[in-house]
Formats: sequence, C-alpha cells, structure tokens
Amino acid sequence: MAEFDAELRYGIMYYVLPVIVLFYCVYHLKSKIKKAKIEAWCLNFFCGWVHRKFCDNEKRLLFHQMIELKEKAKSPLQILEIGVGSGMNFKFYPRGSHLTCVDPNPFHEAYIHTNLKKDNNHLNFKGFIKSFAENMPKVESNSYDVVVCTLTLCTVRNPTAVLGEIKRVLKPGGTFFYMEHVAGPRGSFVRWFQNKLQYIWPYFSGGCNINRETWTHLDNSGFSKVSYRHYSVNTWVAFFAKHLLYGTAVK
Repeated sequence: MAEFDAELRYGIMYYVLPVIVLFYCVYHLKSKIKKAKIEAWCLNFFCGWVHRKFCDNEKRLLFHQMIELKEKAKSPLQILEIGVGSGMNFKFYPRGSHLTCVDPNPFHEAYIHTNLKKDNNHLNFKGFIKSFAENMPKVESNSYDVVVCTLTLCTVRNPTAVLGEIKRVLKPGGTFFYMEHVAGPRGSFVRWFQNKLQYIWPYFSGGCNINRETWTHLDNSGFSKVSYRHYSVNTWVAFFAKHLLYGTAVK
C-alpha cells in the first residue's frame, strides 16, 4: 500500500500537475490573445466613430500647430504617437512626416497599415513598437520633434512615468500634443457619478480611469511650458465622459 501511495504521489507531482499547469497557461494565453484582438477591433470600429464625432474639430485646432513646427524645422517632422490604436490622428499630420507608433497591443498594427494605405499615404511610416508607455527602451532619447497621445493617459498605470518617458524621447524644444477625457468638476453630479462608476469601469474599458485629473500630472511634469484648454462635448449617452482637455507641453 505504501508503495502504491508513493507511485500515486509521484504520478500526480510529475505528470498530472504539469499537465494542469500547461493547460492553464495555454488557456490563459489564448484568452489574452483573443481579448487583445477584440480590443483592437473595437478601438478601430467604435473609437474611430467617437474620435470623428466628438474630437475632430478640436484636433484640427491642436494639430494645426504642427505646420509651424515643420516650417521651423525645415525638414520632415519626426513624430512618435503613443497609444496609437488604428491611427485616427494620421490625417492631421503634415505631409512627409516620419511616423513611429507605440502601442502595447500588437493587433493594432494591421489596422495601422490598412489606414496608411487607404487614407494616409502622405506619411512616411517608420515602424511599430510593441511597448507600454511607462517604459520605452526601444525609443532613443532626444530623438523626436513631436510626441502625440490622445485618449490614452486615462488608461496608463503610471501617468508620471509616461510623461517622464515622453520628455526623455523628445528633442530639446520638442512638443508633446495631447487630448484626454478627464474628471468632471469637483462637487458636480458628473464627478460624483464618475467616482462611483470607477469601481467597475476599468474592467470594461481596458483599464480606463474615468475620474483621472490628468491636468495635475501635466502641471507637475517638469516641461518648460504646459498649456491646455478644457472643453465639454454635447452628449447625454456618455455624459460621464464628456469632459476633455487638449493642449501642448514643450520640453
């Protein structure tokens, strides 16, 4: 009996448990891949509509400043876009700009290439880097004229680290362009609702923080000049995400 127990324990330890662990790892990996694919499709389809309907007018005002930067540089702008999604900002970039994209979801790259071939062949695409914005070791310091980030800082885990990386990769005098949805005014019903919704919202929105005061991180980011404008979109369906800001920060 003792010999049988020993063989049983050996079988469980060296055969059954490894199979269970392997099965779990494969299942978990497949689930993550499936989730990433679905997220990329949703961002391309749904978020593209959101950008066009609620952000395009302000984006035109914001990104128009790149024309002046290009004229000063007297050469194509080197642009790095973080949290690029499917490339909903490409149409606003000056012709001939050299574009590099960073995103942690590799399934966005296919949508980026489709977008570039279909509507944005005025850009020189330099590559896609799979990385989180908090740590971008593949991006050289002092290498970009412009860094762009739209509707992304709400989802990052460490905004301070992200802004530090953005400042690192910008050339001296380079400009960070951003547009983000932010927390509503303190004491307002929207802010109260955001605070309650935040308990569950990240689980359904890829980690989005609906009540993040992004401007406080910008104010303390160490850029030489930070300027932004708050505005609200006219929507009752997603009233809890109607407060946004856009602006620039100069290294």
